[in-house]
Amino acid sequence: MTWMEWVAAASYLWSVWLLAHNKPLGWWIGLIGTFLYIWIFYVVWLPGEILIQSYFLLTSLWGIWIWLHGGEKSAEKPVERISKPQKIGAGVVFVIGWAGFYWAFSAMEGKVPFWDSFTTIVSFIAQYFLVKRYVESWHLWLVVDVVYVPLYASRGLYVTAGLYAIFLWMAYRGLKNFQAEWIKEQRSKGFDTIE
Repeated sequence: MTWMEWVAAASYLWSVWLLAHNKPLGWWIGLIGTFLYIWIFYVVWLPGEILIQSYFLLTSLWGIWIWLHGGEKSAEKPVERISKPQKIGAGVVFVIGWAGFYWAFSAMEGKVPFWDSFTTIVSFIAQYFLVKRYVESWHLWLVVDVVYVPLYASRGLYVTAGLYAIFLWMAYRGLKNFQAEWIKEQRSKGFDTIE
């Protein structure tokens, strides 16, 4: 499985680098790692990670379309910020999702249901925000990557743990790039004062 983990990690590394630089090709590259990680997480039995990889598969296909055609008049979708109601909704989804996944993963005898359920629900929300090109997606990726590193190391997936340590830096760069893109977009619309 080592070679498979290396290929999956390389695919995700390239994918996240591209997405952090606002390049839609990242969605396509990530599909390779997604398929491989579904199998890897099945072997080490992290049910939450199998679920999240399946979700990544579907949202990557959706992300390709949204990023390229989800804007006005089917143009490229611009980077945006989430609204206060969206923040509240995400908070509700987080609480309900964490509790529900914890219960489900405990029932499936998951190895670390508390953290597996946490990373699963936060990744679900972060991925949805990334597909929608929200700046806040990168805040969530920063949080979840901090948890993923020791979680994967505890399961013996050292290559993947190292990958997520690199993702921490990439999530920071993605945040900065998306913030800059959002500010540029706001200025092009004539907004001088930007939060």
